[in-house]
Order: sequence, then structure tokens, then C-alpha cells
Amino acid sequence: MENKYSQQEQVSLKSFSVFSFLLLIILNIGFIINSSFFRVDQIEINNNSKLFQSIDFSNIVLNQSIWLIDSDTFTSIKMNYPTVDRISVIKEYPNKIILNIIEYEELIVITDLRNSIPLRTVLFKNMSEVKSDQKFELATLTISNGPVPPGFNGELVSMLMTLKNYNLTSTSFSFIYNGNSFTGTYKNAFINFGPPIDLGIKAAALGSLLENADCSGDIRFITSEDIIADC
Repeated sequence: MENKYSQQEQVSLKSFSVFSFLLLIILNIGFIINSSFFRVDQIEINNNSKLFQSIDFSNIVLNQSIWLIDSDTFTSIKMNYPTVDRISVIKEYPNKIILNIIEYEELIVITDLRNSIPLRTVLFKNMSEVKSDQKFELATLTISNGPVPPGFNGELVSMLMTLKNYNLTSTSFSFIYNGNSFTGTYKNAFINFGPPIDLGIKAAALGSLLENADCSGDIRFITSEDIIADC
């Protein structure tokens, strides 16, 4: 009796193995056929970047199997363009893909006057700084003297992202760093931040003040959270 059951189990196992093997062959053949037919020959790119309008995707995706293309396909692009946050892929079978290029947020235009030829850059949310002569509707910073302290860009990002939490016009901010002190203007207010440290904390106090009062005079930080203001 036991031998009979053992033989049945062996037959069932062999049948299942044969079925699995045949199914695997059929799936592989189907995948090969589909991969040959579903190859990308149309690319639509949605890119609102003012810095990188001419990223070449043709060498990466043209004539490639549409099944094998996903966001990981563009790792090399992201390495070459640090302002690119992600690239999403929409597939329209059998042969078209739509690429949506999403960049990190642009925060401020920086003009560095420390060299004979001024250098104009754009600072992004991920602290990437890219040279550009394009026009941006952003806050501005002029560096008139140096050196710039370590972590300066991080302080700027912290300050600007904090200010975005308040009902303020970010493009009305203009800042100057002279190598020692960090100052700024907002509409009719002049702001003395002191040294460029704790700018995120200072921005929270400043944002709360400017959102709730019409300041048209001097604003000066005596600590990272304490302000003397002419409002």
C-alpha cells in the first residue's frame, strides 16, 4: 500500500516538473517574441527645466524592449544631472514611452562677485548649485566678499524652505553676504541676520514677524530667536 502511494507521488512530482518546465519554455518564448515586437521607437519627454532642455535619451531607450525600461534605466542621467530628482516612465504599448523629468525645487539665484568675472548660479533644494544665465523668478543673493563658511548652502536651503511656510512673497527677498555678516531686504524692511548661522531658526522668527506685521524699517537679530524690529 505504501509503495503504491509512493509511486503515485513520484508520478505526480514528475508530471508537475514536466508541466513547470514546459510552462517556463512557453513563457520564455512569449517573452522573447514580445521583446522583439515591443521595442521603443517613440519617446515623448515632459521637461520644464530651464537648465537642461537637451538631455539625450535616445541612446538609452531607443530600440530597447519596452518591458525592461523603468525609472532605474536612467540612473546614469541622474548622476550626470544632480538637479534631477526622478524620472517617471509611462508606457504606451507597444512602442512608445513618456518620460516626466522632475527636478528638485529651485530656491535662489546667487551672484558671486569675488572674482573678476561675476559667477551666477542657481541653488536647488538638494543643495546642488548650477551655473546659469537664465532668468528665474526667485530670491537673490549677492556674495560681495569671502570666504564663504562651510555649510553655507545648507544654511540657505534651511532658511528658504522655512520661509516658504509663511504667507510671504519669496521673490521679494534679496540677500547680501560680505564675508562676515548676512543681511537682506524684504519689501521695505532691512534685515540684519548677523553671521550666517542658524538661518533656519532665524527664518522661523522672521517669517512669523513679517507675516503678522507691516515692517518698513530695520530688523536685527540679537540671538537666533530674538529680534529687535522697527515695525
